[in-house]
Parts: sequence; structure tokens; C-alpha cells
Amino acid sequence: MARILLLNSNRCKQPWPVMPFGLCCVATACKRAGFQVRLVDLCFSTNCTRDIVRAVDTFQPDVAGVGIRNIDTGNGLTNRFMLDEVSRDVVQPLKAAFSGPIVIGGPAVGISAEAMLDFFDLEYAVRGDGEPAIVELVRRVAAKQSLQDSPGIVIRGEGKTLHAMPPCRAADLDTPLIESLGQYIDYRRYARYDSPIQIQTKRGCALHCSYCTYNRIEGHVYRLRDVEQVVDEIERLTAETGIDHVEFVDSTFNVPLDHAKAVLRALIRKGLRLRLRTMGLNPCAVDEELLDLMKTAGFADVDLGAESGCNETLSGLGKNFGANDVLQAGELLRRWNIPTTWYLLFGAPGETPETVTESLATITQAAGNNNLICAGIGIRAYKGSPIAESMRRANSQCSEDDFLRPVDYHPERITLEEIKRLVQLARFQHPNIFITPDDQTFPLFLQALGVFLLRVFGSRQPIWKWFILLRKLEMVLGINRVKYWLWLLRNKGPATSKQEELS
Repeated sequence: MARILLLNSNRCKQPWPVMPFGLCCVATACKRAGFQVRLVDLCFSTNCTRDIVRAVDTFQPDVAGVGIRNIDTGNGLTNRFMLDEVSRDVVQPLKAAFSGPIVIGGPAVGISAEAMLDFFDLEYAVRGDGEPAIVELVRRVAAKQSLQDSPGIVIRGEGKTLHAMPPCRAADLDTPLIESLGQYIDYRRYARYDSPIQIQTKRGCALHCSYCTYNRIEGHVYRLRDVEQVVDEIERLTAETGIDHVEFVDSTFNVPLDHAKAVLRALIRKGLRLRLRTMGLNPCAVDEELLDLMKTAGFADVDLGAESGCNETLSGLGKNFGANDVLQAGELLRRWNIPTTWYLLFGAPGETPETVTESLATITQAAGNNNLICAGIGIRAYKGSPIAESMRRANSQCSEDDFLRPVDYHPERITLEEIKRLVQLARFQHPNIFITPDDQTFPLFLQALGVFLLRVFGSRQPIWKWFILLRKLEMVLGINRVKYWLWLLRNKGPATSKQEELS
């Protein structure tokens, strides 16, 4: 019986530690195929080399797979490349301990498989849906068959890519993706920080955002899962773990809108007591019926990908909605009292000081004073995204490694530093504006303390409400004004206009 060792390489814990949902799906598929599986979750490891060597020695795998979630933090101006750490902590120790086939996979590999094989000096990668791709690869390795046409496979040798199959797409997404979390990870460690169970209601994305790689990873069409299977999976995993915090991790939860509503109706029929959230709400598909269903189903908060509040900028981002849709979504979310994190992305094609100012005005109006606004400055160009392709056409030398290491898009009429100054100014005036990642790095003990306090007081509010409260307290005590003057001194103050004076 073939043995596969799976390693979760993601060690990032902001804004909370993320359960290796995708790797658990792969483990489930491998187990169903009759393989022996061991998943080593390195998220909380204090000695990755020790844990990897121990797993290889005791399990004696035939194949080792490394799941890689992120290439970098994706934060534009303040981006941090993460693959150096993955190489040092995971890939190199694994290569030293294991002489058999090593294959990399995961969302990051779906973007830049060939460049990542070069970076790690490895031979195999799979891209697309990992479940069928890994199962077929392990079967062929066990049978000593050629891997050249294995689904989703990318093969490197002699310092170059030898074979690259199209991304693999699962034929069946209705079979439960995960049967059990406890078989593969210690979910209690994640629960300590209120990390949610992740659920997909579909894969793929039919939208055309200029910076996005979702459709490169999952495909250009929506592949919808059966709604009853989705809610059965939620019921099973929440019952197993005792975790009531569930996050929908679709590219956009509410597009197509009818499918999202069907999932919510099925959840309501189950009568489960859950704290639901979604990382992807699109302003173009927010209506009263959707929010009524979300509230009834148990949504505690949502992330809304507005990205901008200016029509010119939204057009440059390739969005399918306008500023009026953003304002309407904000009004409805406030009316239904669903806490919302608003995501902004500054530095798009056509960005100017005026579009930045307009966008901030629109979003602060839409979000109100008690919802979180996360502002990212600078757009990271990833391989295959429309913005990266336009940069390559303008300058074929814009990236030496096919956009593996961070390359930022720079708008023509404003610098990223000028954008940051405008956003920082707004941050002093609005305590709910947080600049990513500058204001989002919280020690783990502080996260755990916040979760503990919320549980003690029986609150269903998201943890970020505490941080807005602290910022408001700083304003009342005058600390915010002191920080403002110190900021002006560091940035060659004083204020250059009435706009830069705190009220």
C-alpha cells in the first residue's frame, strides 16, 4: 500500500492561524484511494527539521507532498516574500531527510509552478485541484509508471521545465471534501485563536479583476457544489470539533447569488447554531433577501471586497460594480447590523490623489464608524494576472523570475509613497482605518486573550471590534493627536494643507 507524507508549510498566523483545509482535502482523497496518509502540520512547530525527520523516519513514505499557501504576504508596498522561509524550514530539511519523489502543490503553486520548482530545485509540482492530481501521481509512482501526462503535473529536469500539463480539475466536487479534521490536524490549537473551519461552496471564478489569480488557480467558470453536501459537511465538522466558527472561502461567496441563497436556506433548515463569516462578499450582489438569509443563518461578520470607492479606479481594477453599488451594500449591511471588514486596494491603473481621496470618502461613508476598513497600498502583480501581462507588454524585463518575487504595479500619476501618506492621514481621522500589514500584526497571546474575553462575555462580535475600541480610546485620551504630530515630524511636517489638519 502506497504511503504519502503531506506537509503543511504555512506558518503565517496573521490575522489568525489558518487550518490547512486544502491539504486535509488532499489527505481525504488519498485515504479514499487506499493510500496510507500522514499529515504533518508545521504551523505551530518550534523545530520543523526535527518534526520532518521524525515523520520521514517513522512513516517511511513513498511520496512526500508539500502544501504551499502563499508566495508572499501580497501587501504591495510592504510585501514580504515567504518562500525563503518555506525553503529553509520545510523544503531543504525534507530534501535532506527523504530521497524519494517530492511534489509541491497548493494555491501558490497554481500561480507559479515552474518558477517555484526552479526556486526550490525540485522536480515535481501539481497545479489545479490537488485531490485527483495527487492521487494519480501517487498511483503512478507506486506502479512505477511515467508521470509525463499525469493530470496537473509539471516536471522539471536539467534546469528547465520538461513537461507541463494543464491544471487539474476535479470531476466530482459533491463527494464530501473532508470527512474528518481530527484525523489530520490538532484543530484545538487553532480553536484557541478562534480560527474558523473553512468551507467551499464552489470552485472557480468567472470575474475578471485585473490583479487577481483566482481563475488561474481554480478555473474561469464556477463549479458549484451540491448545497446539501455543503451543509452536511458543515454539520459533520462542527459536531466533530465543537467549533462553531465557520468561514466560506469561495472567491466570491455571493456570486452566483442564487447559489449562495440556496446554501443559506439549506443551513437555516438544519437549525445549526453557528458563527458564520465569509472572506469574499461582492458589492454587486448584495440585496435584502441575501442579508436576511445571512442574518438568520448566523452570520457574525463578513469581509467585503470593495477595493475602491471611485468608479475610475474600479474600472482600472476590472470590477463588475461601481461606487453606487458599494454605498448601497454598506447601507444594507449596516441596516442588518452585520459587522463588516471593508478591503481597499490603492495603486490601481489610473490612480491619482483625487481618486484616492474620493475612494476614502466613499468607503468611510459606506462603512460607518464601527466597521473595519483595511487599506492595502500597492498592487502585487502575480503571474497570469491581467495587470502582470500588461506590465510585461510594456517592459519585457519587468521581472527576472516570471513574477515569482514581488513586483509592484506603479500608477503613472501618483507614487505609492504619496498614496500611503493620504491613507495615513485618513487613519488619524478615522479610528476604524487599518493599513495592512502595518496595523494588523498582533502577538498571538493578544489574539488568544481577545478570544478568551469574547467568550467570557458571551459576545458574538469579531475580535477586530476590540482594536477599533482601543483606537477610539486613544482619540479620547489624546494619544492619537500625539501620534499624529510625531508622524508629521517623521514625514517632514507640518501639515501641508487644511486636509492634513486633525479636527
